[in-house]
Amino acid sequence: MKFRKALIAFLLIFFSVNFVSAQVPNDLSQVRSDQITDAQLQQYLSRAKSNGYSQQEVEAEFLRRGMPETELVELRRRIKQMETSVETPTFPSSEPATNTKRKVQANPAVRIDLLKPANTSRLFGADLFSNENLSFEPDLRMATPKNYTIGPDDELLVNIYGQNMSQQTLKVTPEGTVNVKYAGVIQVNGMTVEAATLLLKNRLSKYYPGLSNGQTKLQLSLGSIRSIKVILIGAINRPGTYTLPSLATLFNALYVSGGPAENGSFRNIELIRNSKVIQVADLYDFLVRGDQRGNVSLEDNDVIRVPFAKLLVTFNGELNRPGIFELRPSETLEEAIEFAGGFKSKAFRGRITGKRYTDFGRSVIDIPSDSFGVYKAHNGDEFVVDSVLNRYVNRVIINGAVFKPGTYALEAGMTISDLINKAQGLKEDVYSGRAIVVRTRTDLTREYMSVELKPILAGLQKGMTLVKEDSIHIASIFDLKDTISVTINGAVRKPGTFRFEDSLSLKSLILKAGGYAENATGNQIEISRRKHDVDVKQSGSAIADIITINDNMDLSEIASDIILKPYDIITIKEDPYYKKQISVKISGEVLMPAVYTLQSREERLSSIIQRSGGLLYTSNVRGAKLMRQKREIVDTAIVKRLLISVKQDSTATSEDSSLNETKRVVAIDLDYILKHPGSADDIILEDGDELIVPRINNTVSIYGEVYKPVDIMYERQKKMKDYLSDAGGVTQLGKRRKAFVIYANGSASKIERMLGIFPRQPKIYPGSSIFVPQKPKRDGQFDAGRAGILVSAITALITAVALFTK
Repeated sequence: MKFRKALIAFLLIFFSVNFVSAQVPNDLSQVRSDQITDAQLQQYLSRAKSNGYSQQEVEAEFLRRGMPETELVELRRRIKQMETSVETPTFPSSEPATNTKRKVQANPAVRIDLLKPANTSRLFGADLFSNENLSFEPDLRMATPKNYTIGPDDELLVNIYGQNMSQQTLKVTPEGTVNVKYAGVIQVNGMTVEAATLLLKNRLSKYYPGLSNGQTKLQLSLGSIRSIKVILIGAINRPGTYTLPSLATLFNALYVSGGPAENGSFRNIELIRNSKVIQVADLYDFLVRGDQRGNVSLEDNDVIRVPFAKLLVTFNGELNRPGIFELRPSETLEEAIEFAGGFKSKAFRGRITGKRYTDFGRSVIDIPSDSFGVYKAHNGDEFVVDSVLNRYVNRVIINGAVFKPGTYALEAGMTISDLINKAQGLKEDVYSGRAIVVRTRTDLTREYMSVELKPILAGLQKGMTLVKEDSIHIASIFDLKDTISVTINGAVRKPGTFRFEDSLSLKSLILKAGGYAENATGNQIEISRRKHDVDVKQSGSAIADIITINDNMDLSEIASDIILKPYDIITIKEDPYYKKQISVKISGEVLMPAVYTLQSREERLSSIIQRSGGLLYTSNVRGAKLMRQKREIVDTAIVKRLLISVKQDSTATSEDSSLNETKRVVAIDLDYILKHPGSADDIILEDGDELIVPRINNTVSIYGEVYKPVDIMYERQKKMKDYLSDAGGVTQLGKRRKAFVIYANGSASKIERMLGIFPRQPKIYPGSSIFVPQKPKRDGQFDAGRAGILVSAITALITAVALFTK
């Protein structure tokens, strides 16, 4: 009987993934080992080991239910392979245990499946039965409880030690008896462990005299505990009959059944024994206060009934534990708030609002704080705890020329003088004439009041009494006049605008600006000073006085000690004989590519090529191009219009559309330059220039509106139309007359027409790219102006032909 229970329990676990129903079919002839993944098999092996099943027992049951021998062999091979590759839990031996460790005979199928998704219910307490870390499994390794009731199938271990020593293992028969050596058959059914210990001690004292005088001790403990059946009914997630260890409690049974359902009661769980309710458990005692008095031990054939909840309310908002809570009819809203963990720090405690279901619709409920202790909720009520108002009941503000500006608490009878003292007094730069008090009226409009500060500072008055939300601004003398500054520009390390101070000299300002820059000259320093007597009626009248100062680089001249005035602008000039080096870069097919420094500001391209060792035989002279830094100042509006036009024009290439790049291509004819050094085409180099000499490229690229964009080997005799034919020709959307060539050096050429009639195609060189643009899209509207011009042109042409023929 036990053997079959254990096998059925394991089969329930083994096929829980493959079968929706909890009933395992007797016919396993259609089951294949490859239907079970390695991860599932690993989990099954771990569960089997933890519940004391041997591999032989499992295999025997599989064969009895019709599993093919070949599938069983394959399953055994996979288990062996997993054991050798990964440390896998193995099945325990089928031999009986010889130690005194308590064995579990409870059905493992009653445990919650670890693969079950987490419960997302907002019902308070529902997560207790879905949390994998709270298994609520009975502790089978604890000391034998003295009040444990012995029953059939229990295994008792009798240990006699001291003057006499003996050990016995007693199996309780279905009739409730045990056969004790020397003492014979003894009835122990229904007795507690403590009572059975006294009975055995009395029966064996005549055989072990030391039991009477204390020289010999007798210890009775549980070895293998029995299983009991418990029935769970009512509003529960998985009602049914469960096999549990005899040490199981009410909470154990609720856990393995998934706990109360969404509409089940957590407050009135009934334990029925012999058709009588012996215990009514309230899970809130445990959830709120950790009280487990309702977690009583179970006995065989106990019935646990979970009734439906009669009063459920919902709490949302600023509570520590919002959710759905079950209340007793006698409990008030205040107790419900306690179940929800109480208010958060920013919760509004003055009033709670909510909604209620009526017989015909819904109604709004509004409960003030003084009614929380007496208010009784109805089933389905929904309450919302809002946050506090964004207002301060005792705030006053002071800012400006005080040492500690900020927000302060309003006290009874507080005056302006008191608030100034709280702010640690006034600063030295305070404007002692007046202060401004901003007061918020009851209708939230603001009132501005002017307060005389001199009587308050003299101690003659305290000032007006403040009210909440008053704001006081005490001005500084610097707030009431312009910020005076001086400016220094030119060859200093930190040019800019500085605050003017009394007796500020030119030398001190130069030091504030970090001193002279490397390219500065101390001569001809200009100070531009404001004039206050400009003759605006006379043309050409001076608007500033220019003062020239001669100094040296070590600021030792007395002239640099000149005292500045507000709003002076100082210009430090650069040394005209100091010039930075000019660097250019040459890369590609030259003998020594590098960055070169120009010898003079007029050095030309041919000179730098000569310094680099000349061109290599692999260089593409026609493809050489010069990259130059952009220095033009372009109107941003023009740039935006160009960008828009580039996006709309399909003829723009990727190089043309890069208007925001920092460099631009300067098209050059390097072959001509090298043959005619010093000519007008021999460009004078600038700082940051880069000459790129590419390798010879004997291909021609064709792309755009052609049937097959392709790269073709260059042939001297071919023309543009021949290359277009090699690319499959121009598509219907392409505009052949607008095709153009982009040369390797960045220049471009298009088809030209002699006398406006005869086309002349551009020359093709190695490395060239031919691009065929798309025809512009027509809007489909008739253009009367263009049509008139066309008709006029045709008429003039006919007239000319007629005159010519005459």
